[in-house]
Amino acid sequence: MRYMHLDGLAVPVSKIALGSTYLGSAYDKSLTYEFLDTFAAAGGTVIDTARVYGEGASERVIGSWLAERGMRDKIVLVTKGLHNMSDGKSRYSAHNLANDIAQSQEALQSDAFDIWFLHRDDVRIPVEEIIDMVAPYVQSGTIRLLGASNWTPGRIEAANRYAHSRHLPPIVASEIQWSLARTDCDTWDDHGLVSMDDASLMWYRKTRMPVFAYSAQSKGYFSKAIAHGIDALPQKCRTRFHTPENAMKIERVRRLSDELKLSVAAITIAFVTSAQPPAVAIVTGSTVAQLQESLTGADVLLTAEQVTYLETGVYGAT
Repeated sequence: MRYMHLDGLAVPVSKIALGSTYLGSAYDKSLTYEFLDTFAAAGGTVIDTARVYGEGASERVIGSWLAERGMRDKIVLVTKGLHNMSDGKSRYSAHNLANDIAQSQEALQSDAFDIWFLHRDDVRIPVEEIIDMVAPYVQSGTIRLLGASNWTPGRIEAANRYAHSRHLPPIVASEIQWSLARTDCDTWDDHGLVSMDDASLMWYRKTRMPVFAYSAQSKGYFSKAIAHGIDALPQKCRTRFHTPENAMKIERVRRLSDELKLSVAAITIAFVTSAQPPAVAIVTGSTVAQLQESLTGADVLLTAEQVTYLETGVYGAT
């Protein structure tokens, strides 16, 4: 497993994180523990959850696992809060923040979170209000590092300008959709998501803000297309990721997979973890075997030329 260091955290940050959307809900406790045990045995240290996952079930089962296995001081515990209501109504308030923090502490059986992300942005709320509201939790140590999930670079930059001007804790990490298969989250049936685009990528490379990339394997787009063909892609995968640009990348992934004798899953994970800015790929799977296949990319570091080839089809292009 490859790692990176984030100031303020004692535990190294594994370049692969375990996503937990379905842990404790669609996946029962026994299967969830198998996922968590497999991930930890491979050297994974980052578990990514959220208050809304399974209406709290994900946090609860992860909290139980951490306690029963004695793993809290070996894990970078990531959770998220202040997700908007399903009807789009804002939950940004001091009351809701306090409730989300308290419920996550109880469920995860931890007084502190290593990284706590504002789960969705609400551009109707000034960034100044948001920073003022969450800063005391960072200053007290309840939140060790503050992140923003599904925020645009412009909003992060504005929030951090204000934070620095008032000597308040800034946002130090971002969680957005990023994968080799480009997509526009505006087309997804889930408003408020943010995906990586060219302008954002330039900003992240300039600032070197770490990115926690969800849907890092683009719902298995390349693995399924190579194994079974485009026609076999599930509808959601096709709708979100099948574009002429991404279709052209399929053969590049196949070629590099053959040359390096690595699984397609390993290649797509390594694209995210080898590219710049520094990034963590959030992975999951329908089965433990799928997770294990993704983890074959844990030690893979692609060269800059290989990353460029996957993106453009040309070795050494700039």
